[in-house]
Amino acid sequence: MSKFVEYPGLTGIYSATKGTLRCTAIKLRGGSLCLFSPVLGLTDEVKNSLAELGDVSYLLAPNHYHNKGLSEYVDAFPQASLLAPDEAIPRLHKITGLEFQDLAYFEKSLPAHISVINTSGLKTGEIWLRVQQNNSNAWLVVDAFCTMKENAKKSVSDRPQILGTFPRMGVDDVHSYLPWVYKQIDHDKPTLILPCHGSAIESPQLPTKLKQLVRETFE
Repeated sequence: MSKFVEYPGLTGIYSATKGTLRCTAIKLRGGSLCLFSPVLGLTDEVKNSLAELGDVSYLLAPNHYHNKGLSEYVDAFPQASLLAPDEAIPRLHKITGLEFQDLAYFEKSLPAHISVINTSGLKTGEIWLRVQQNNSNAWLVVDAFCTMKENAKKSVSDRPQILGTFPRMGVDDVHSYLPWVYKQIDHDKPTLILPCHGSAIESPQLPTKLKQLVRETFE
């Protein structure tokens, strides 16, 4: 697993990767960190890179599938609270045996330029984060968007993809998800996505590419 480094142009957003998996550290109002989707493979080098950024106060499982690294991180950061979306907590507790809090207090700890995006029509409880900076929006997403396999190990790609398992295992009500995701894309017009799976996705045409991808996959 790589060290955590700040993503260029995104203040307070630090990224580390292991293969094609990504964990993102978010600097909170008080200076501590939330780890979005912890990834197995902590090393002393990784922990030292986090220590240079601040104390880890939250470990956030952003849907009920992203749980494999939690026990390792709980051992490494025993002072951190475990967080998950309400819909994901029952399955996460059943699988891990760990206790989770909802996101209410965490949302109050976010700096003004970062906010939670609550999804619609999904069965996994997936949430995203929005980072508003320099008159543009970036998204942190989980399984809804990723990168093409051939681009997954590059640092940046301009070609979004939908995770192969997402239509079947992520979407519960496509008639609810589609109007919601189209509206969200039109509202935020993201030009950068930091996915949990694969490289960063960046393009001025990203909103158009996302809508076309969703249309081709679901309609």
